[in-house]
Amino acid sequence: MQPGCTMKWSKQIAILALGAVVWGSCAPDNAPSAPASQAKHLYLEALLDFERHADSIWRDVSGPDRPANAGYWGDGGSQGNGGIRSSCGVAVAIAVIVHARPDDPDNSNRIARVTRALNYAANTHVSGDKTCIDGRKWGHDWQTAEWAGSMGLACLLLEKHLPAETVSAVKRAIADESDYRAGVPPASGYVGDTKSEENGWNSNVLALSAAWMRDHPNATNWLEAAKRYLVNTYTIANTNGNPLAPWISTVTLYPSYALENHQFYHPTYAMVGGMSLGDSLIMARLGNPEVARELEPFAEHNVLPLWTNNLQYMLTDSSDFAYPSGLDWELHDYEHNSYLTWLATHFNDPVARWAQERIAVLVRERQKINGDGRFVGPSVRNGFFREAVEARRTAIAWLFLEYAKFPEGPQTPPGTAVVYFPDVKIIAHRSPAGFFGLSFGRRIMGFLEPAVPPDGFPTNVFLTSPRLPAMLGLGALGAPTAAELLSFSTNASGFDAQLKLEHDTNGTTDVRVRSAGGVVAMLEVPHPAPNPRLASMGSFSVGIENDPLTGGTRLLEWDGGSVVITNRSGAFQAISNSWVCVAGRYGMAAGPAGFFTYEAPTRYNRSGGAEDTLQFFPSERLGPRYAVWFLNRSTEEVAKLASRIRWNVSDSRATLEFPLPNGESSTLSASIP
Repeated sequence: MQPGCTMKWSKQIAILALGAVVWGSCAPDNAPSAPASQAKHLYLEALLDFERHADSIWRDVSGPDRPANAGYWGDGGSQGNGGIRSSCGVAVAIAVIVHARPDDPDNSNRIARVTRALNYAANTHVSGDKTCIDGRKWGHDWQTAEWAGSMGLACLLLEKHLPAETVSAVKRAIADESDYRAGVPPASGYVGDTKSEENGWNSNVLALSAAWMRDHPNATNWLEAAKRYLVNTYTIANTNGNPLAPWISTVTLYPSYALENHQFYHPTYAMVGGMSLGDSLIMARLGNPEVARELEPFAEHNVLPLWTNNLQYMLTDSSDFAYPSGLDWELHDYEHNSYLTWLATHFNDPVARWAQERIAVLVRERQKINGDGRFVGPSVRNGFFREAVEARRTAIAWLFLEYAKFPEGPQTPPGTAVVYFPDVKIIAHRSPAGFFGLSFGRRIMGFLEPAVPPDGFPTNVFLTSPRLPAMLGLGALGAPTAAELLSFSTNASGFDAQLKLEHDTNGTTDVRVRSAGGVVAMLEVPHPAPNPRLASMGSFSVGIENDPLTGGTRLLEWDGGSVVITNRSGAFQAISNSWVCVAGRYGMAAGPAGFFTYEAPTRYNRSGGAEDTLQFFPSERLGPRYAVWFLNRSTEEVAKLASRIRWNVSDSRATLEFPLPNGESSTLSASIP
């Protein structure tokens, strides 16, 4: 249930720390229980399918400087994501298969391979006497606590099947890595570059070692260090009333529990810290349940507040996250599957439980589309490390389900909500028609994704992409370089906002926005500086996903015409019409006069997908302009709604009248130069 809810299916006002859930639908107290989970079965099926891809990149290794009886998955390097990290991540996945299917006749081959991978990783660690194929050792670096944690988990899961010398080598390496990590305090930082991720994964090896090697002379130090890294993964400046405050030495989140990484608001990294806390706790539980109980309150620290106050509002009805400030990782690699499973099985969160069942289906669906066992597939160049990361996370999701604190419980789809997080300058509106987000801080853009059609899951789920820049202030003055929110308020089914955008020295743009439950309208009035340097870009640009994951083609329709755009074909279509409709459910009207263009790339042009571009070129490039989007409306409905749009420009004012979902009309207006 969302914080502050007291009435079933009521509307709420809940003020957060420098952020607000302005209104939203609460989950009911009597949310229905989920049907029997299919996620556990799907994840094991996915791991078995992934195994054939892992087989294709396995390498045995030998030589005087290499460990005996050794090999690796990936590139075998001592640095980067494709070496030790990837190999140990795959080792976890293969170990979970053996753990889940103890009588499988192929287990002897699996165990032999995991043995060689562990021999390679443990003995090329800085505590060992061998080197990786690049002639270097690994360890005592910024990611290596996570790598060592994966190595130790794979060994722990298969300990009774492994040679004693392999187990001994792994324990020596993780003890050394834990000694090093225990001597380094948790890092602090949240503006643009959170340290949440690092603190979370650094807890992995410490929690594992403290539990698995409880009788080691240094286990007490590891345990204390594990607690410090766990509790400092999700921290805000205000610790008043926090019983764990004496342990806290960092700030990794904004007051609204928002998280920035890579210099923008980043839902992916918001979940990574919590996911790592769950990883550490399951590692400890498998090693020693008594130690896990001691670590549990530290691993739980601020996990639910971050989810309920912030991140859950970025969850769409697909079970993937929305990215209102864009995304620099792969689209739809579903890397948050173990995070959702941790929330569902440990905290019994009903929204997470609903989502984790759906994301398991999507994980398997994309893998089937790829057809070769890969999770993410050909859209990622040199992407084995992404495959290994997803294999590890899928394996850990299976472990969460196997050892669930709450194996069953209520499930609730995400409700309607308008949220505003002023500390990171994000506004988001989730309605039954879809998701709309505005970012006006470090990144300036809009993101609009229609809801999944009733018959669309899991094969027709995604339509748009988090293009940067997109929607806001684009056109002859160039992309905006700074933004200021002048006003914000809610309306009966969404929100209204006014922004002032700057375009370097080219001038400014006044933007009025209204989002009303499936209709989004924008009115933009450029205020050019004298003699601006005009750009060639269109206005109101949006990205359209178009690749095998989304069906491989997009139907584009307008008044009197249509065309099918094949993915990565380089197709281009200019449309002299006041509206277009994509895929029969994404309508866009723009004006007052001009034309649309739709263009497909010739290749995968963003990691994880292929992104077509739809944009509008107004006839008066520096004049007032508008766009209205209609979500989940058929082409016929879009045509009728677009015909009701009225535009009027006087000597001093531009006025846009447009239809709302309930049949009424609404207006936006702004002064013009």
